[in-house]
Amino acid sequence: MSSSRPLPAVIGPTENALRALLTKILARTPIKTYTAWVVLNAASGAAASAAVGPWRDAVADALKAELSQVDEVVAKLCSAGLLSPEGSMTARGAAELAAARANVLAATSQLVDGLSEEAQATARHVLDHVRRQAEAQLRL
Repeated sequence: MSSSRPLPAVIGPTENALRALLTKILARTPIKTYTAWVVLNAASGAAASAAVGPWRDAVADALKAELSQVDEVVAKLCSAGLLSPEGSMTARGAAELAAARANVLAATSQLVDGLSEEAQATARHVLDHVRRQAEAQLRL
């Protein structure tokens, strides 16, 4: 009998800790929530690719959420001045996102201290595989 924990028993608590860390970092910004973080990152990427319209569908798919939930967050971000009424990034939104990204990078870069690049590559491979399998099961 193996004494090692099954992978899902490691992934769940890790996901919870990472989400809590992100939430703690975002709490000091006008972004506030994980969903708002994902929406702003998508809006930022859409602005870079000049594809503002379809990104909302991609966010809903990535979050495994209804489009109406994404639209609620978009509306809140518009009210906060982070997105324009058309859903594109405002100058304030870009500045707040850049600051939040820097804070997230500073905190999360410490998470892999002491891990070799090989170990990090293995972790990325395993987590990508688990995500793809979960997404496949969601499509069933």
